[in-house]
Amino acid sequence: MRYVHVEFEFPPAVRHPMHDFLDGGDGRRSELLTWRRLPDGTLATLFRVAAPREPYLDRLREVEAIERFETVPGEAPFYLKAYERLGGPTERFLDAFVDTEYLSVPPVVFRPAGRLSFGLIGPPDQLRDALAAVPNPIAVEIDRIGSYGGGRRLAGVRLTERQREALRAAHRVGYYEVPRTGSVDDVAASIGCSSSTAGAHLRKAEAALVDAFLG
Repeated sequence: MRYVHVEFEFPPAVRHPMHDFLDGGDGRRSELLTWRRLPDGTLATLFRVAAPREPYLDRLREVEAIERFETVPGEAPFYLKAYERLGGPTERFLDAFVDTEYLSVPPVVFRPAGRLSFGLIGPPDQLRDALAAVPNPIAVEIDRIGSYGGGRRLAGVRLTERQREALRAAHRVGYYEVPRTGSVDDVAASIGCSSSTAGAHLRKAEAALVDAFLG
């Protein structure tokens, strides 16, 4: 099965109000875990939300398209089930994938600045048509492509290519073995940089992965 991880950027004019809410503080994000379009056209969704609970719910109550919602008690991150009347940019975005064999690989991750990312599995020959059908002015970028091997994927984790290269090198030289058989110096030699630079790449990549895993 072919796996594609895609990043989208929604400009303010076509951004969902709750996506806009994520711009209001550091570390805010929401993850769409599962969803279903009901026969009456309503979209039923289950979210995991990493944002201040009461301000988020207060903003949600102001969104006219939200018909009802319920939550699991607790502070952030919390779980939210919502029912929304489809229409406008959200419906046009979903329609881009309706007539394809692509299946999404949850979670669909919403981050500040209108960024959204998720994985897809399906036939490669349908990818171009699906992405071409994404309505303007939503920007599209393919982040990863390859074979799908299952397992937990931390969709939405933003690593630079150099950070990814450092992680791969660290794994290759035994830096993550127990007991450790490789050093930061070995990673630096493998990717052609100083030890301090290699260490910085590893720390930043590890911090991003841990933050995503713990929410």
